[in-house]
Amino acid sequence: MLSVGIIIPSWRYWANPIKIQPLWDLYYATLIRERVRDVTVDLTDLRQPELKDNFSVIPERDIYLHWIMRTADAPETYQIVSELKNRYPKSVHIAGGTHVDSCSTECEKIFDACVHGTGEELLLTAIQDFRDKDLKGSYSTAQTFQFSDYGFAKRDFIPETSIVNYEHFSQYDEVLGTGAYFSRGCGFKCKFCVYNWPPKFDFRTPQQIKDEINYLKKEYKVGAIIIKDEVCIPVNRNIAQPYLEAIGSTGIKWRGQTVPLASEEMVSLAKESGCVELTIGLESVESDKVLQIANSRKNPSVANGRRFIELLKKHDIKVRANLILGLPGESKNVAHNTIKYLEEVDPDYVSVSGFDPVPGSEFYENYSDYGIAHIGDDLSKHAHLLYRFGDEEDVGLPFEYTAETPWGKSLTRSEIIAAIQEVQHYLRERGKTY
Repeated sequence: MLSVGIIIPSWRYWANPIKIQPLWDLYYATLIRERVRDVTVDLTDLRQPELKDNFSVIPERDIYLHWIMRTADAPETYQIVSELKNRYPKSVHIAGGTHVDSCSTECEKIFDACVHGTGEELLLTAIQDFRDKDLKGSYSTAQTFQFSDYGFAKRDFIPETSIVNYEHFSQYDEVLGTGAYFSRGCGFKCKFCVYNWPPKFDFRTPQQIKDEINYLKKEYKVGAIIIKDEVCIPVNRNIAQPYLEAIGSTGIKWRGQTVPLASEEMVSLAKESGCVELTIGLESVESDKVLQIANSRKNPSVANGRRFIELLKKHDIKVRANLILGLPGESKNVAHNTIKYLEEVDPDYVSVSGFDPVPGSEFYENYSDYGIAHIGDDLSKHAHLLYRFGDEEDVGLPFEYTAETPWGKSLTRSEIIAAIQEVQHYLRERGKTY
């Protein structure tokens, strides 16, 4: 019997890592259990406070799988691999995920095999090759495997307390919540983001959406779901309508993140389907210039975000605005300008992040084009977006601008940090963070 162990690192960059479900680890565990013969699969969850940095609890397995979504997890994962290779030299380590795609040369030196891109069939091939004593160092293909060709993540690999909680929807009565992906990939190519693989929206079918929600309701008694898709209201109406209707048919409450592009018809349908809150990726509200530097959407503007907030309020959907401070092109008055905008549009909640030119992003690959003098090489500092849920999650702003950028004088690191703290102080005083 082949044994596969999946290791979830501590996610130490979050104040409360247990709050978030390790959905991709669960997805690949499910895939292996359902598609590989004579196999056992288990997860070691190092997010548990009592297990943090305690690698000795990891049991021996034939294969270890490390699915690294965030570069900030890489140093800990590298350390885990090093220790396990000494302890269990006959075991092999297979890795995939966004970080592996972004830092492939480095990863191929550390892991026995790397899976690149949408990795379902490649991972299954690698496991079979291991059985055949023919494991390759790298697995990749130009083919994109469809999300709807595979089952949803079963959650029984980890305790129920790590699957559902009341914190996700604490502002909406006592309701058990959890997370789910109904699509993956993204058709936009924002320069700060690395989660646009595949480079299109790849959706589950309406029936699959209903099946997963009903599974979560039956097995875990959930009453609400965070949709983790990059854009939770599909831009294409022909996809959005059956997608939202499928969610609505289950009677679940939900929230998710989106871009300010959906039509009023789809916003109304989202409300009917159980949507209680939408997080809008506004990124910057200081100027169209900053948005156009950072964004890939056609003609992004501050005015579009303002109109979309008004539309959500019209349909009684709570608004959470996602902002990034420290982007190229910001002025010295970014904190003042941001607060002024927030006072005018009055969103219900706001999440403020510090900019991170994360490995694999356009801002990282061509940093000098954006007035960035250097980016630190400490991978643990790259958690995608920083300070997102509070100052205690500070993992540093791992870069510095040149004094002069293509858009004028830059902000220093200390000025960016001061701007973040000023805006967060304003928000906390008004109860607009959670």
